[in-house]
Amino acid sequence: MIRMDDVGAASKRHEIYGLTRLALGPFRVPFPGNWLWLKYLPPIKRWGPYRELSSTEWYAILEMLAEAGARMTIAVTAAWVEDDGTLTPFPRKFPEATRAIRKGVDAGLLEVANHGLTHCLLTGRAFRPRVFTGNRPYHREFYDFVPAATQEANIERAQVILSDAFGGPIVTLVPPGNLLQPVTAEIARRHGVRYLSYGAPTSRDGILPVVGNECGVVFHDRDVVLAGLGWLRARLAEVRGREVRFVRELGDGLARPSGTAAEFS
Repeated sequence: MIRMDDVGAASKRHEIYGLTRLALGPFRVPFPGNWLWLKYLPPIKRWGPYRELSSTEWYAILEMLAEAGARMTIAVTAAWVEDDGTLTPFPRKFPEATRAIRKGVDAGLLEVANHGLTHCLLTGRAFRPRVFTGNRPYHREFYDFVPAATQEANIERAQVILSDAFGGPIVTLVPPGNLLQPVTAEIARRHGVRYLSYGAPTSRDGILPVVGNECGVVFHDRDVVLAGLGWLRARLAEVRGREVRFVRELGDGLARPSGTAAEFS
């Protein structure tokens, strides 16, 4: 598989943290990289902010996939979290990108996976940057302390937004930050998800089959935004000549009685 995460996730704007250790010979020395404006400055900043991929870039990605004979699963966060905590559905926030992605889905080049509704915690505006600390822990959606009712509402809404925007059922869940609970998987199953894909070992034994990251090339949209389309072209060159399948196709094989985890590593 080829899987790109964080499409539409407002964490690219709000997840701000900096380098807190510097290498000095064999030692790692504390460094106040989260203080004030330091965490916004390269090379101290570790994640955001960065921009969303443009529709022009999406059309170029579709061309590259077609030329390489490859396909890609993209994990889309269904709603953009505005600065005040309100939510804007992905197709309304990024209509041109939505049209480009839909073309990729219709052409069989893209699979859209559910990457949460928010990718972050909204309560108490926890997702917002802080003055003297980083906020990375708050850019996960499915912690064990998040009520099951909240998780269900988020998953259900995300499924509706994404299936309506991209013209078909969404059967793969890529949990933000590789974090979910057994109840999350059970809720996702009730709302049409059939497979999970994240940084857990590939397995057919849980509530839902897991297509682990070891099954292919996994990255974030950040890699393409910061390194350019050439970076993605190089990743596609690495798998040229190999059969690249969607996560849902690997999941189908894994779910069959004859499927084994070893077939997909």
